Formats: sequence, C-alpha cells, structure tokens
Amino acid sequence: MSLRKDFIERAAEQFAAAIASILKARKEKRYADARNHVRETVLTVLGMEYGALILADAESTSRLLGTATRTRMLAKLVREDGELMREQGDPLTADSRFLLSLELYLEAISLGLNPDTDDATAIAELRALTDPSALSERHQRMLSQA
Repeated sequence: MSLRKDFIERAAEQFAAAIASILKARKEKRYADARNHVRETVLTVLGMEYGALILADAESTSRLLGTATRTRMLAKLVREDGELMREQGDPLTADSRFLLSLELYLEAISLGLNPDTDDATAIAELRALTDPSALSERHQRMLSQA
C-alpha cells in the first residue's frame, strides 16, 4: 500500500472518529467539548486553524484546501459548528455557519465531488436553513445547477 493511500485512509478514519465524538458531545450537551473537537479535527486532519479557514470566503478556502474531499470535510465540520451554535442560542452565528457550509459543499462539487446520499441530504437541509439571496451570485448559480 502506498504512503499516500495510508495517509488518506488514516485521515478518513480520524475524521469519522471526530464526527462521532462531536455528535456524542453535542447529544450530551457538552458544547465546549464539541466545539473543541471541531477545532482539533480541522487542525489535525486538515492541518489548518479553524478560525482562519472560516474567516475567508468559501472559494478562497476551497482553493487553500486544494481538494474536494478536504473541502467537503470542512463543510461538514462547519455545519456541526452551526448546529452547536444554534443549540447554544446563537442563531446569527449558526446562520453564518450554515451559509458557509453550503458554499463549501458547492465549492467541493466544483472541485469534482460527486455528492453521495449524505452530501445531497446535507445540501438540501442547508438550503432550507439559509436564505439563498445571502449567497454570492456565483454560489447562487452553482446552487441552481446542483
């Protein structure tokens, strides 16, 4: 097995374990732990600081991440962060996270992601949670084609 394939498989396993930890902490209402898991996962799996990645626009962030898979991972984590913020009574931050997550999914598709059932469900749910007029014109076009 190649070193690259080992690395990819290990990252996918770390990501799956992290998502499970985030969901468990969220279910147990340990919001600070769940948010820490989000940040740690971005750092360990994607190799970048979460705060820096969510400051930039989705197109720039996806270019920085470089692949559809990595962009999709961030989209999932940003959505989880939005859910955490909503459950903690911060709807404005939650809405901005949902919007960014949707844009990141669209960017992942533009990078070649073939959305699976989970991705399609997430995109549909995010569409329902966001105001499409808040998307950039580029993302509105992408959404109409998705």
